[in-house]
Amino acid sequence: MAPPASKLSMSLLLAVAILAASASAQTTHDNCAKNKKITVQNLCAHDVSLTLEPLANSPHLFNGAPQYVLHPRSHAEFPVCWWTGRLHAPGAPTAEFHVGVDGGSFYLTSNTRSPAQSVPVIVSPHGAPLLGECPAVGCPVEGRCSAAQVPSGRCRNVQEIKVIYCSPRV
Repeated sequence: MAPPASKLSMSLLLAVAILAASASAQTTHDNCAKNKKITVQNLCAHDVSLTLEPLANSPHLFNGAPQYVLHPRSHAEFPVCWWTGRLHAPGAPTAEFHVGVDGGSFYLTSNTRSPAQSVPVIVSPHGAPLLGECPAVGCPVEGRCSAAQVPSGRCRNVQEIKVIYCSPRV
């Protein structure tokens, strides 16, 4: 004997609700509740115009705008759950990085000094505590340049990626 139509519809509705809830659980993650962010800092004596290149369907950082102007001696913070992409600035090497939902990350930028790239950039992870290999990458104004990249899986528990644009030494 077949179940009444109302019981069958309720069972079907319940199955659809369970599938929707499990799909929703797959797109969100407990670590999104943690306060992760991307901070961009301008230590230059001039404006730095940043162009964003999101990758892997990342959300926009700059409130949906493709560009952001960072004034001298200022910084901006952008809360994220995850993000993958590149930041471009005139005269600076490209900074590429990924902050994963689980706190894993990779990041890279040039670690050579070039006259064509007059604005040094440093990419630095922060976390409490950072786990694995998590050096800053890039070139400071003075001192030795550090690694060019940190491959995926080597730096974990990242709560903040900081991208710092520096004034060139005069």
